[in-house]
Amino acid sequence: MSVLDRKLLRDLWALRGQVLTIALLVAVGVAVLVMSVSSFLSLRGAQEAFYAESRFPDVFAKVKRAPRTLLAQIAEIPGVAVVEGRAGGEARVDWPGAEVPVAGRVLSLPTSEEKLALNRLRLIAGRLPEATRHDEAMIHAAFAEAWQVRPGDEIAVILNGRRERFRIAGIAHSPEFVFTSRPGSPLPDDRGFLVLWANEEAVARAFDMQGAFGEVVLTLAPGASEPAVIAELDRLLLPWGGTGAYGRRDQPSHRFLEDDLAEQRTMAVTVPLVFFGIAAFLLNVVLGRMVEAQREQVAALKALGYPSFQIAIHYAKFVAVICLLGSSLGIAVGAWRGVGMLENYRPFFRFPDMPYLLPAWLPLLAAAASFAVAMIGIFAALRRILRLPAAEGLRPAPPAAFGGRVLGGVGRRLAARTKIPLRGLLGRPLRTVLTVLGIALAVPMVVLGLFWWDALDSMVELQFDRIERGDAFVALTDPRPSRAVREMTLLPGVLAAEGQRIVPVRIRAAQRSHLLALTGLSAGAELRVPRDADLRSVPIPQEGLALSRRLAERLGVRAGDTVQVEVLEGARRVHDLPVAALVEDIIGFTALIEIGALNRLMREDDLVSHVALRVDPLAAEALWQRLAERPRVAAINVKAVWLRVFDEVIAGLVLTSAVALTGSGVIIAVGVVYNSARVALQERGWELASLRVLGFTRREVSRILLAELALAVLVAMPLGLVLAQWFVGLILGARDNESYDVPAVISTATFATAALVVLGSALASAVVVRRRIDRLDLIAALKAGD
Repeated sequence: MSVLDRKLLRDLWALRGQVLTIALLVAVGVAVLVMSVSSFLSLRGAQEAFYAESRFPDVFAKVKRAPRTLLAQIAEIPGVAVVEGRAGGEARVDWPGAEVPVAGRVLSLPTSEEKLALNRLRLIAGRLPEATRHDEAMIHAAFAEAWQVRPGDEIAVILNGRRERFRIAGIAHSPEFVFTSRPGSPLPDDRGFLVLWANEEAVARAFDMQGAFGEVVLTLAPGASEPAVIAELDRLLLPWGGTGAYGRRDQPSHRFLEDDLAEQRTMAVTVPLVFFGIAAFLLNVVLGRMVEAQREQVAALKALGYPSFQIAIHYAKFVAVICLLGSSLGIAVGAWRGVGMLENYRPFFRFPDMPYLLPAWLPLLAAAASFAVAMIGIFAALRRILRLPAAEGLRPAPPAAFGGRVLGGVGRRLAARTKIPLRGLLGRPLRTVLTVLGIALAVPMVVLGLFWWDALDSMVELQFDRIERGDAFVALTDPRPSRAVREMTLLPGVLAAEGQRIVPVRIRAAQRSHLLALTGLSAGAELRVPRDADLRSVPIPQEGLALSRRLAERLGVRAGDTVQVEVLEGARRVHDLPVAALVEDIIGFTALIEIGALNRLMREDDLVSHVALRVDPLAAEALWQRLAERPRVAAINVKAVWLRVFDEVIAGLVLTSAVALTGSGVIIAVGVVYNSARVALQERGWELASLRVLGFTRREVSRILLAELALAVLVAMPLGLVLAQWFVGLILGARDNESYDVPAVISTATFATAALVVLGSALASAVVVRRRIDRLDLIAALKAGD
């Protein structure tokens, strides 16, 4: 073994505390990279595999009622590969034990598996319904799992006002319902929403679709133009009540999945970059100072004839060992947390298979990135030392300049115990700034884990206390005269009711367009109150639209601009309307109009399609039952139930993120403070030993060194809080999500918690260093300075 290799082993053991903390810094960056990228790749892989296996369609369309002979014409549209028509409709489920009526969707199932060309189901239990049995059905796996449904169980469903009973033949997954939620809800509600597939003849009879279809799905040939196919499909379906075809991007389940995958992709890039950027900076501070502290050893090696290249390789080996330790730990922890993240996504996305994917290139990339980051950390210091002549390097580094030039006459009147830490800080300003910044960067890591609670509380408060102020939202089977609102007001337990008219539209601005629901509200509505960026209520414009700020940005319009609104219902009229106001929203995109103006655009009477209710909590349960018995009620969304689902589903994801990022912040704080103190002790051991010989006590000597660190920590805290707000804004600004908007809200409690976590980590590091000072070998330290 060479002399340099023996020195390497000796240094690793002598500096084992610093080696461990630096390795933990590396592990943090590697773990975040592996966790973020692997969970994204796993979700994307599960999606692509299931879509390919089940032949998920490219284009979807609904129609009031069209003859099946029309399918042949649709198949002849240039660019269309496979076409499939089906019957289906909304349903209500009479399910014992459900807190509110269960909403459902029933779709026709061909009599044999071979006929199911698109949206093929993955059977996980039971069998397909028999072709001759009209009372058998298949049920979606999410609902079956939530209610412990088994093949052979019976279920009662209200189809088109008629009660039907089905025996469950099988349980299946569908690519069309990877994300399942009741209408109007942005979160999965496995207990409150059911998807049922029944015999084609039974569904057609229930919805009066014999020889007809109400929905059509199709795939595109390679190179086909989706807009051209959609335009021609709309032309064919318009006479039969078509409501507008749309591509896969606008399919509800796929849109939510793609939004989340886009967010995962953003996080997989931005968060690891932030962590590795911080790690590079911290390693520069820590390793650079460590190498500087060994300048005399480097000079001695050069004096003994060792070339600079061999010395550089020696320090590269030192870094490689640290990176190997950190990368090994980071890869293991990242894979473990990646599996945990994937498990937390299972309630959101119902894939039949969701294997964890960790491609071989990802650990290699993480390890290589950590080594490159660490080498950057020592490069500048090592180059500076290697360029020193051996004779100069063997002399101790000149003391930091400190005196009249820094503090003027005040410096001469200061006591030694005060002057020494100030000299350490102000005499080397660049090193001090780097140390302060390194400690400050620990604060954003903790805040990034904790602020999600603040953001979610803000989302709930804005959306459900300030905007959606009703207790329930009732969807009707079809638009009804406004007297339906007055009838609901008379129901026991209803304190207030307001009607709304919601129609599907496509809004265009130049070359941009978006498919969404246009909501008509009464002027002065109190159960839904639009608000602007300052949370002030926005009156419903009598002329024109109120668009959500995010939708306006997507379309590239501002207040005062004109947009084209194509109504995808009835006669499919097109109108040019001004954007009268911009409003804030949290969930989805919003387009609002005065309900009377909307009915006039539709050339209809005074109609409503939904009713918002304020309810007496004591009478709520009985009211839900009364509404469920009404044949014209399609679905009931209850705010309290939605909020409970929100807490149950989101809590796991937020807790996982909070624990991982808070732990990372603690590691960074400990790593920076501990290493700064240890290197300072190594650099100034001769000074501290001299003070001990001159009569200073251990406590006084410790106070001198730790006072320098305490000042650095106190200066770092406010800077860290500012950086935390900036990092949160940076990461959220990189998101591109239509389904929901996360506000960059950080509470005082979160800032205080982050500061206390970092201060506690610094205090723990200081205690360890204090023990090192107490065990300082005075003779060895004084000899080192000779």
